[in-house]
Amino acid sequence: MSGKTIATIYFYIISAASLALIVIGIFNAVNFGINSTQYEKYPLHYPQGSCEGYPYKFGPYPAMETRVATPSADELEKQKQDCLKQENALSKQQKIDDLKNSITFTLIGTVLFLIHFPLARKQSRS
Repeated sequence: MSGKTIATIYFYIISAASLALIVIGIFNAVNFGINSTQYEKYPLHYPQGSCEGYPYKFGPYPAMETRVATPSADELEKQKQDCLKQENALSKQQKIDDLKNSITFTLIGTVLFLIHFPLARKQSRS
């Protein structure tokens, strides 16, 4: 194989990989759009239950402590509010991460494609 053939194959492989990045980025953008518009609260990728039924999902359960006592209604309400705050923070972070991923994949794929595909076409013609 000559150097020209290897260069042509390289440019086409990078072009194909960049198209895959663009497709992943578009998929993430559509997923972000649907999650942002169709849900009241941005959904988590891995939900861990509800704060309503189990307010201790982000903290230690009181029975795991050395003393065994039933938590008071005030303690349960405080823990539930803390759980909801934590869940909202995770939801906001998930939304930011999804937007970041969709922009990053699409942008990097587009830049790579715009650089490598014209070079691949030029290599294959000459």
